[in-house]
Amino acid sequence: MTRVLIVVEASDRAFSMAVEEVQRNGGLTVEGWQPKQSIVCTGILRDADDAADALLAAVAGAGLVVHAQAPRDVVDSLVDDLRRLGPVQHLTAEPTSPRLTSEERRLLDALADGQTLSRAAAELHLSRRTADRRLQAAKKKLRVSSTAEAIVAHRSQQSSNRVGGDQLT
Repeated sequence: MTRVLIVVEASDRAFSMAVEEVQRNGGLTVEGWQPKQSIVCTGILRDADDAADALLAAVAGAGLVVHAQAPRDVVDSLVDDLRRLGPVQHLTAEPTSPRLTSEERRLLDALADGQTLSRAAAELHLSRRTADRRLQAAKKKLRVSSTAEAIVAHRSQQSSNRVGGDQLT
């Protein structure tokens, strides 16, 4: 794995997602700024002292995932310094939810209703192989490894996308 240098200026969720992505890609993450190679240091940047510690860790060869909550000048200075060491991912916006195709959504809905993959495939007029491919694509987009996790993530997306709820007044 190549060394990562990530500065997140968004929500706790965005920071967590960045850390999880590093872990999924084989990165060994540790909390705090440890000047060691082959690790990825994670933590909150609150002030110039945190920035100095994070930079020293990166100079020593550690990767970084920084949740920037420091004043603008401190964050900008850290990003500029890190760019001297390599490419920096500077995430300033909230991550967007992955877009499932309508076919992937229908398949996950059928699975959520308790159908087996074979039964869902037959109901949706798909081969079992095509249903399996769609399920794998949905899991990849949702960044999960199991079917159960995919169903939960899909349901969560549906509820967050629903405007005004299901109740009539």
